[in-house]
Amino acid sequence: MKTISVVPKNEQEWLALRAKNLNSTEIPALFDLSPYMTKFELWHRHKENVVVDFQENPRTLWGKRLQNSIAEGIAKDQGWIVSEMKQYIYDEQLRIGSSFDFCVEGDPNGILEIKNVDFIQFRDKWTKNEDGTFEAPAHIELQVQHQMLLADVSYCYIGALISGNDIKLIRREADKEIHAVILDKCAGFWHSIDTNEAPQPDFLKDADIIGKLYGYAEPGKTLTTDSQELLALAEQYKVCGKQATEYENARKAIKAQILSLIGDVERVEHPLFSISAKCSPPTFVKAFERAGVRNFRITERKVK
Repeated sequence: MKTISVVPKNEQEWLALRAKNLNSTEIPALFDLSPYMTKFELWHRHKENVVVDFQENPRTLWGKRLQNSIAEGIAKDQGWIVSEMKQYIYDEQLRIGSSFDFCVEGDPNGILEIKNVDFIQFRDKWTKNEDGTFEAPAHIELQVQHQMLLADVSYCYIGALISGNDIKLIRREADKEIHAVILDKCAGFWHSIDTNEAPQPDFLKDADIIGKLYGYAEPGKTLTTDSQELLALAEQYKVCGKQATEYENARKAIKAQILSLIGDVERVEHPLFSISAKCSPPTFVKAFERAGVRNFRITERKVK
C-alpha cells in the first residue's frame, strides 16, 4: 500500500477527501453489517460523488465533545501518553481512507478509538464473553481493523465509556486475514462502480434512498404498459393501504377504550407494562416551506 497522510485544513476539505474513498465507517456496509447505511445506498453515494454533510444529533454531538475527556481519562488510568490524530490517511489507487481518534504513543504506536455508549445500546449490542472480556458490535470491529490497515499499526484499543461512568477497554490486534477480505470487498465495490453494476436493493431498507433517486417525474410523461409484475405490485400496495387504515382505526378505538378506563390518570403501573398519558403544553410552530415531493397514488380502473 502507498498511503498518503494529510491534515485537512477544514471540514469541507475532509468531506471532499472522504467522498473519493471507502472509509472506515462505511466498510461494514460492504458486509451488510452497517447500522447506518446499506450497500445499495453506499454505492449510489459514491457513484454520484456525493459529499455527505454529517448531520449532528445529540448523541454524536456529545460524543464528539466528550471524546477528549474520555481519552484523557483512559490515558491517566492506564499510564499512557495519547495524542489526537488529526490526519486523514488514504490510498489513491485502492480508493480507501480513514480518519482516527487518538494515537497511543509507545513502541510501537497504536490507535485508540473512543465510543460513548449508553447503557441500553451496550446491553443490547455489545457481547460479554465467558472469560469476562467484551466484543464490540461487528461494525465497530470492522471499522478498527480498517483503521489499523491504513495506519499500519499492529494494535488498537476500543475505549468505550458506558453510561458516563464505566470504561470498557478492548484491545484488538491487526488481523491480516481480515485486512485481505476488506481489500477484496473494496476492490469488488469499486469494480462495480466502474462497470456501473449497482447492487440489488433491499426494498424495505432502501425505500428512502430509492425515493430520493426517483424523486423527479417529468411533467406529462406517460408509460403505457400491461406488465403483470406492475399489476401485482399495484394490487399489493392497495391491500397494504387498506390494512394500514384498518389497523390505525382499530388502534384509535383501543386507545379510546384505555382512556375511558384510566380517566385523568397521568401514569399507569402494571406488573407487566406501564402507560404514560401526560399532557403536552401548547406549542407554537413557525410556518415553513415544505420541500417538493413526488405524489404517489394508485387508482383502480373498472374493466368493462
